Amino acid sequence: MRSLRPMLALPLFLVSGCINTPPPSDRALVNNELCVQELDKGNCKQAEVYCDLGLEFAPQYADLWTNKGLIALCMENKKQAKEWFIKAIRYNQDQASAHMNLGKIYLDAGDYGKAHDSFQRALKVNPDYIEARYNLGLTFLNMKKLEKAEKVFLTLLAVDSNVAQVHHDLGLVYYQMDDKTKAVEELGRAVQLAPSLNPDWWNDLGAVLMELSRFEEARQSFGSCVALSNEHSQCLNNLSIAQRKAALTDSALKEFRDTQRAENTPSALFELARKYKSQGLLSEEERAYKDCLKLDGRFAPCHYGLFQLYAEGQKRQSAEIACKNFLKYGALDEFPAEMQTCEKFLSAQSY
Repeated sequence: MRSLRPMLALPLFLVSGCINTPPPSDRALVNNELCVQELDKGNCKQAEVYCDLGLEFAPQYADLWTNKGLIALCMENKKQAKEWFIKAIRYNQDQASAHMNLGKIYLDAGDYGKAHDSFQRALKVNPDYIEARYNLGLTFLNMKKLEKAEKVFLTLLAVDSNVAQVHHDLGLVYYQMDDKTKAVEELGRAVQLAPSLNPDWWNDLGAVLMELSRFEEARQSFGSCVALSNEHSQCLNNLSIAQRKAALTDSALKEFRDTQRAENTPSALFELARKYKSQGLLSEEERAYKDCLKLDGRFAPCHYGLFQLYAEGQKRQSAEIACKNFLKYGALDEFPAEMQTCEKFLSAQSY
């Protein structure tokens, strides 16, 4: 499984804490609030104007330095953001938002030890800081401290059992613990709560279902992934594999296969090949046609079936051979449309 990054939105709000002396002036408080309002709108530059003005009135006001850090993140300047968060903490050790967002920067950089310490400090100031607790869980997961990650995510779900992201990440914890049944339960709960949020979640669920040999359920999961993102290469590939495995293990198909092979006539094997075709089992379809022709090399429908299979697979030389054999052994009054298609193929009028 891939390493995990912070997933929740930045808390662009007016932070609070025990501010060191001297206390901020009214002008600093007003400008800080205006700064926050512009951040909420995504107006990073205007927010910076208000924050900088506020700092002229209260240069040691930690809330303003924290919001300066958020502005830097808004402008995708993590290096600068880190400096501002550290400065905010220097002026106020109880600045929970600065600790939490500094931890995010460390987590993104893969510095899990420092990320852990920052999230713990944020929670020491405010045990109700949900985002800090969630990112602490991600940190434990990336550090492979799975029992600690499990405890954090279970704590979050005790507060609110309907957070899809937490269910998903708890599912990854159980997967790494090699408890795939629990992993499926949590990953399944995540997509149940938020079916359209993230196609990767459906892919994760499908991958674990495949390992449990639950191929039909896996096929449905990968199908949901492709429905959300029809160019998701991993889901498209996994969907093809799951479809094949689901079909091959389908009891009805196995019964039909056994019946047709027991009959062992060209027509029975032709019907089996068409059944495989409907299931997308191309290798099995080709094998059935060839078995059919071993019994009777003059059986035209199986030659035509091979022609269709090879033509659709862009195997022109093989398709030409199959087509010529079909024209050789087929009867025009019995297969008029097929004859016409084959002749057009050979003359390259429509291919």
